[in-house]
Amino acid sequence: MKPRNLALTAAVLIIAGGGYWYFSRPSLNTLAPAEGSLHAETDVHGHNEADEHSHEEDGHNDEQATIITDEAAKLANIVVETAGPAALSERLPLRGKIILNPETSAEVKARFAGVVKSVRKTIGQTVTKGETLATVESNDSLQTYAVTSPLTGTVLVQHAHVGDTAAEEPLFTVANLATVTAELHVFPQDLSRIHVGQQVHVQSVEGSVQGSGTVKALLPTTDADTQTVQVWVTLDNTDAQWRAGMAVQAGAVIGEEQVSLAVKNTALQTLQNQTVVFVKQGEAYSAHPVKTGRTDGTVTEVLEGLEAGTAYVTKNSFVVKADIGKASAEHTH
Repeated sequence: MKPRNLALTAAVLIIAGGGYWYFSRPSLNTLAPAEGSLHAETDVHGHNEADEHSHEEDGHNDEQATIITDEAAKLANIVVETAGPAALSERLPLRGKIILNPETSAEVKARFAGVVKSVRKTIGQTVTKGETLATVESNDSLQTYAVTSPLTGTVLVQHAHVGDTAAEEPLFTVANLATVTAELHVFPQDLSRIHVGQQVHVQSVEGSVQGSGTVKALLPTTDADTQTVQVWVTLDNTDAQWRAGMAVQAGAVIGEEQVSLAVKNTALQTLQNQTVVFVKQGEAYSAHPVKTGRTDGTVTEVLEGLEAGTAYVTKNSFVVKADIGKASAEHTH
């Protein structure tokens, strides 16, 4: 296997977003465990006989392995973690949407009715607390005063335009988007299983955005249309992946069970009709077939094919899969 830099090619990642569920039954598909390892010592080209020998012995040939330099892996945001024991969660499935965090968003109104004389900030621009958003000439005093932002954040809505009349309606909506709120719906029969401080795992419907938070509040009213109670969960949004209005599905943790070995679901890929995880040894990445057991939608129990303490790819595993596919195509030719 000859080394090469990771070729970052255009790819389409299709993620099947599933809901949260209770413990699933173990898989009936038993795959042979992967044994053996790659030797770390290589020449300046990353190639030696020991590597090839170990590949042949453990069943990971060039078609199921690749070399990715640490620098290239960092650029591709490939994350590696250690396999070990984990707690599988029993979860109550919930659905809802992302809304602005009520504690870090505000509608900004004019203090006195009047005419908008200038607009300093528009949709999408950032503002600091106390910064002027617009100026208004009061109808009563004919004095011009500043309409300022009550917090540091981003202008999301702008209703103010020069010449408009400022009255009771909000002129701007400003929000600090570092956190957002998942507004989830709970049926009355499940209310006894939800409480403030409870951990909740949330993901977008298609599964591309995931996060966890805790129950901030249970609203004291019932939705007239759905007859459900709204539950608010605060989510970190420093990476700006959550957007207000996004539909989500969630799982409130109502129980846990320890398993001796598990991997994150983001690590699991299908290669040559087998469920695999990509194991890292030095700068070599090889596909290890695994037999999986129960899952809670975030982590999955591993019954065969992997040992505790093994370094495996947990983020952007599809990049490794694509690189192995490219290596296999080159090897064939």
